[in-house]
Parts: sequence; structure tokens; C-alpha cells
Amino acid sequence: MGNLKEQHDPESLKNEIKQIVSRISRIDVNELQDHVLIREELGIDSLMSMEIIARLEKALGIKIDETLFASIQSVGDFYDLMDRLMRQKSG
Repeated sequence: MGNLKEQHDPESLKNEIKQIVSRISRIDVNELQDHVLIREELGIDSLMSMEIIARLEKALGIKIDETLFASIQSVGDFYDLMDRLMRQKSG
């Protein structure tokens, strides 16, 4: 995998997010489809959310406002948010 801090590749970003969410939630990476609901179906609580955010900040070299995570409903929403933040960073 390339260095996501230096370049923005949507597919690599999606894979990195899947790996981090999978490790923290202990859910198989193949179950992390776009339509799957973060809280209701994956059971990701606020503590897990904070850990996901911290790992993504480190992996991506960006600061993520935790309040943005509250508006995320699905795995696809999460990808879209991270993609938008990375685009803003590379600006």
C-alpha cells in the first residue's frame, strides 16, 4: 500500500479504512460493505469510534473532528467523509 499521507488514492483509502475498522470492531473486512450501518449493524460504539479516528489520523496524517463522525450512518458515509477530508488536505 502506498503512503496515504503523501498521495490521495480513493481505493487505497477505502482499503485502509476497512482494515482499521475491521481490526477495531473485530468484524471481517468482507462484511464492511457500503450499505452496512456503522452503529446498528456493526455495533461500533463511541469508544470504538474514537479509536478508529485516532488510527486514521495517524495513518492519513490528518486531523478529524470527532463531531463529524456523529453524522455518519453507514460504512459508505464513512468512506465519503474520509475521501472529502483527504481531498481538502491535498487541496
